[in-house]
Amino acid sequence: MFPRVVPTQPVLRPGWRLDLWYFTVNHLAIGLFLVVSTHFAHDAFGWAVIPWVQAQVVALPGIVRFLLVVLAADLVEYVTHRAYHEVPFLWRFHAVHHSPQHMDWLSGSRLHVGEVLMTRATILVPIFLLGFPQDTLFAYIVFVSVQAVLVHANIAVDVGWLRYLVVTPQYHHWHHASDAEALDRNYCAHTPLFDLAFGTFHLPGARWPRAYGTVKPIPGNFVQQLLYPFWGPIEERVRRNR
Repeated sequence: MFPRVVPTQPVLRPGWRLDLWYFTVNHLAIGLFLVVSTHFAHDAFGWAVIPWVQAQVVALPGIVRFLLVVLAADLVEYVTHRAYHEVPFLWRFHAVHHSPQHMDWLSGSRLHVGEVLMTRATILVPIFLLGFPQDTLFAYIVFVSVQAVLVHANIAVDVGWLRYLVVTPQYHHWHHASDAEALDRNYCAHTPLFDLAFGTFHLPGARWPRAYGTVKPIPGNFVQQLLYPFWGPIEERVRRNR
């Protein structure tokens, strides 16, 4: 039903063990991420809670609340994701996620623990301030979990005009591409609307990227990548001074 983007790519492609390690570690640490992100939203932004606003949000129909939480989370995702690309220190964390040279459902798990903490903490802020009820949060978590796997997958699904409303595999593959035309594009995680609004949208017809990964390769094992944001700049200065 869904032809592969790279038909010759094996299931156990290069780097799958590293990505499986990230998958395992990041999922085991979900409790830590939840505690940190919840405390950050509550402690740093508790003063900004407006009960009247939260009551209005709770009174909305379920489908409207779901669409609102997707838009609110994706706006924060757009801002933070763009910062990861434009602020050198933050990029060194995010470069880990862009380092896979083969895209499939597992490659999306390659995320530096620091980035996971920062992203989840900031995304929870609008969710906390708007006071979405539990059913809306559960629906959002299911949607995000499925979409995050799907957009990294090695499948060439064509959704037609929906590609302008929902982030698809083709859309996110272009974000991971190392092609010059694709650099620093397609920051949105759920819907392309904010990329369209801020001029970072890139979806060239039916074409797919030719290559993936960072323009400048980063170290290849888990420990080296965990330390990369901190020792990477030191190593670069030493190399330049030789």
